[in-house]
Amino acid sequence: MEVAYLVGKEIEKNKSGSVTTTDWIESEVRVKKKTLLLIEDDESHAELIRRVFWDNRSAWEIHHVVSISDGLKWLEENKMPNIVIANYLLPDGTGLDLTKEAMSAEEVGFPLILLTGIGSEQLAVHSLKSGAMDYVVKNSEELRELPWRAERAIRDWKNLIRRKRVEDELEIYAKELERTTHDLEDFTHLMENYADKLDDVGRGHLAGMRKATERTAELTETLLMLSRVGRKFIELEKVNLNELLDEISNDLSVLIEGRGGEVIAGKLPTISTQRVWMKELLINLIDNGLKFNLAEKPIVEVSCEVQEKDYLFKVNDNGSGVKEKDLSSIFIPSERLFPQDYEGTSLRLTICKKILDKFGGNIWMESRLGEGTTFYFSIPKK
Repeated sequence: MEVAYLVGKEIEKNKSGSVTTTDWIESEVRVKKKTLLLIEDDESHAELIRRVFWDNRSAWEIHHVVSISDGLKWLEENKMPNIVIANYLLPDGTGLDLTKEAMSAEEVGFPLILLTGIGSEQLAVHSLKSGAMDYVVKNSEELRELPWRAERAIRDWKNLIRRKRVEDELEIYAKELERTTHDLEDFTHLMENYADKLDDVGRGHLAGMRKATERTAELTETLLMLSRVGRKFIELEKVNLNELLDEISNDLSVLIEGRGGEVIAGKLPTISTQRVWMKELLINLIDNGLKFNLAEKPIVEVSCEVQEKDYLFKVNDNGSGVKEKDLSSIFIPSERLFPQDYEGTSLRLTICKKILDKFGGNIWMESRLGEGTTFYFSIPKK
């Protein structure tokens, strides 16, 4: 028999699932409560958790089961709870079995907090990477905070779902824009077959169309990349950054040779990171330093200082620099701080910031007009 608790009062359910109490006032209050599914095989711990929520005067309806199988059955038969709090070690599995091998919290389908009797940093990291919103040690201090942490987990999970919805919509729109851009490219290629029949003005318009099409294609690719950051992070791997920079220089060879530029790298470390996003981060900053650079010979230098807890990277260019008043807006995608030829630069810098947010790092810049720009970013050691 599953037992529900309403503001500290025990209410039994019959086999049909209906509440035996006939107090309509209590039922009315019940509708307004947040629903919590508690999966805990130790009754003394379960009672303590119920009392913590009651003492906190929280508006919760608590449903208690004692195993993973009972928890999965409850989730199948009932409306999704506002939150699930589960003991890590249970008779028939672990609390992470509820995530069904999810790679992120939004994939789990509900906010999940895991409880454990013994704190373990390694287990905490594993739990959060597997989709749990929080990890709580069952001591008096952390249990007293449980109602507040549950509220926070619900709020953060809702924000994750909203963000995912926006990112999904952004990717849909970006793909539609990509298809439209391909159609425009095909039309431009077709028109170029008739270029010899146009006068100088017509050929000028055609060249402008080609340039606008290329710029639109680049902006579309950037939008698609922005929509994917954070949803397609992969496992950590050891990455030799000097080898990665050689790869980036090869990818940018046309731009480097076309501008007569140079990419210089000091001795960079081998670090544990997500290779694909580390490459995207560096290639955006280097591309920015070469493209947005009016020097006769654009130069971008990449270096790294290994600190006690972080890697501090520096990407420096000898370009024109940015006005001091614009520095605070440089990572805002809606701001247009660059000439028309560099449209989309702010979006690429937004991607860099988003990647570093996922890395748990920071990015900032220093710049003076006529003296170039230096981007700094830090990444915690793993």
